[in-house]
Amino acid sequence: EELRMSLKLLVALAFLASASAFVPSAGRLPTVGSKVGIFNAQTTRLNLRPSGLKSMTMTASAPQVGRPAPVVNGSPRPQLYIYDHCPFCVRARMIFGLKNVKHDLRWMSNDDVETPTKLIGKKVAPILEIPYLNEVMNESLDIVKRIDEDPAFGPLPMIRPASGRSDIKAWQKKHQEIFRKLQRPRYVANGLLPEFAFESAREMFIKNHQMPGYEKADWKDDAKYDQNFRKAEYAKAMAESVSLVPQANAAMMELEPLICAPEHCTEGGLSYDDIDLFARLRSITIIRGVVLPPKVRAYMDYFSAACDIPLYDNMAL
Repeated sequence: EELRMSLKLLVALAFLASASAFVPSAGRLPTVGSKVGIFNAQTTRLNLRPSGLKSMTMTASAPQVGRPAPVVNGSPRPQLYIYDHCPFCVRARMIFGLKNVKHDLRWMSNDDVETPTKLIGKKVAPILEIPYLNEVMNESLDIVKRIDEDPAFGPLPMIRPASGRSDIKAWQKKHQEIFRKLQRPRYVANGLLPEFAFESAREMFIKNHQMPGYEKADWKDDAKYDQNFRKAEYAKAMAESVSLVPQANAAMMELEPLICAPEHCTEGGLSYDDIDLFARLRSITIIRGVVLPPKVRAYMDYFSAACDIPLYDNMAL
């Protein structure tokens, strides 16, 4: 009992420290100059582990996963424009990792409107560009299908159709507000994620992503809520983590029996069920104190290794 209380106290102190990132400024927010907002994954390395921080969900070692031989096709190779936290971007990244298709990741700043607009006509992610084919497309599942069903990118197809499972969809819907309240403040708490490296990018995310309980149109309306109010609501959500994390842990226990195997959540093998589920679950690992039960942990570790997409365990807040 004493150990449990000590852990709760440590978690609470960490949450309160993180919440201070959203304390409204006394004066006008500084203006950030223009920027390209793109980072090349092949040349940019970020230290995503704060000094001395260890995750409560960290595993001893990553699973050994056999991966296909690298597929190198075309020059310049495919370019994938993404936000790191975005589950739809994770979907697109998964197929490249599963088939080991060599590509470049380009992280766009969250407030970079110019780059995606030039590519596809609007601010959206992910965006796939295949320069040697003069091809540009968006929509995450269309990108997955494009790469999976083209023999130029390896054996095809490797992903089975979605099963239409209602139990996982019901689980997601039941708990989405809890996880939004836990995840959204953490994305922008410290600027470590590449799309939020600039203060202006974090400010845009806070304005465009409401806390549960608010209508999006009202939340974005400056006549109703100013940015200091929005940031105060983000700080409040971070402080509520002490009560929300146990609810998140209970939710993870509900998910446990829905996972069939580490390599696929649904019987029959790898499917679009996994493309959706892993992409949504990855961001849960940014929440310090959330404990993944054994089957969920094995599932997450497997797909992280198979898709070459790191989890957030080592930078959880």
